[in-house]
Amino acid sequence: MRQGFILTGLALAVWIVSTLFFSLFGDWVLGEVGEANFGSSLFLLEILTFLVLIGLSLVVRLRLFPEKGSATRFGFTAAAVGLLLDTFTVMKREQVFPDFSEQQHHAWSVWMTLAYAMFLLVPAVVDRLVPEKKSDIRAEEPEELGLPEDETKASSYSAHAEE
Repeated sequence: MRQGFILTGLALAVWIVSTLFFSLFGDWVLGEVGEANFGSSLFLLEILTFLVLIGLSLVVRLRLFPEKGSATRFGFTAAAVGLLLDTFTVMKREQVFPDFSEQQHHAWSVWMTLAYAMFLLVPAVVDRLVPEKKSDIRAEEPEELGLPEDETKASSYSAHAEE
């Protein structure tokens, strides 16, 4: 329950920061759909989003909740919270982003859609790539422990012989 509240709070913070970023700087960083620089500006924004998302996923996975699946839960939570709140942002887009042209609203929607796709994929990949701590792993095979099979069998036999 505690983890859910923290992940929801973090998701809300991410949404607030990204909305403030586009409220303050969106007029400068978002090109209009169809302009020559639209593709490159969108690409740079998505790369920035990708890098921030990797960093957030690593913080969640390694610092906040060092168990497998925590970054994925963060991604799903952030996508759910963000999509819910961005529904109202899109409805009230003239009030939220008053300096945007209609084409910049479209560009923001394109960025947002790709960003939420990344929110569902990137944390899951980070969860998959970050190894578990050795203390959390239960080895089933002697080779995984780094012991030759003979020593494992010998220690197993001696443990049974003592009983």
